[in-house]
Amino acid sequence: MSDASREVQYRARTWLERLRIESFLVRVDWHLEGALPGAERRVAVDSLRAELLSDHRKLSSALRDLGSPRALAAQYADDDTLRPLWSIGIITAGTALLIYWALFLSFVGGMLAAVESTASARAQAYFLFVQVEAFWTPDSVGIGWTSQWAWLGVPAFIVTIAFLIGARVWRALRPDRVTVA
Repeated sequence: MSDASREVQYRARTWLERLRIESFLVRVDWHLEGALPGAERRVAVDSLRAELLSDHRKLSSALRDLGSPRALAAQYADDDTLRPLWSIGIITAGTALLIYWALFLSFVGGMLAAVESTASARAQAYFLFVQVEAFWTPDSVGIGWTSQWAWLGVPAFIVTIAFLIGARVWRALRPDRVTVA
C-alpha cells in the first residue's frame, strides 16, 4: 500500500480527540521527567503525538493499547536511575506560596473583622514571625506588615522547602544510589 493511499485511510482527529491526546501526552511527559533528559523526552512525546494523530483506529482503543502514562513512561526509561522532577517542584512551590498567602489574608481578614466589631481602631498580631497590623476607622480601612526580613524570608523559606521536596532534589545528589525498585 502506498503512502498516498494510506493517508486516505487516516481521518483527521476532532478537537476533542486532540485534547484527549494532549492530556495523555502531558501525563506521559510528567512521568518521563524522572526518567529521561529534556531533549529525549520531547522526542519521545513528539513521536507519540505523531503516532496517535496518524492512527486510523478509534482514539480510545489506541490509548488503551498504549496503557497507562506511568507504564508507558517506564518503557522509555534508559536505566533505573531516577532524576529530579523540576516541574513538579515548581508546581509544589507555587501551590505552597498560594496556600501561605491565602492563610495570611484569612488571618488579616479576621483581624479586620475583630477590629471593626470592637471599639479599638487598631490591632497588631504575628503570623509566622510577620508582624501584622490592621486598622479600621470611619474614614479608612487597611492592613500592613513590618518591613523586616520576615515578610519576605518566611514565604521564601516555605517556597524553597516546597520546591526541594516536590522536585525530589536528593535524586540529583546521589544518582548512583537512587534506582527504581
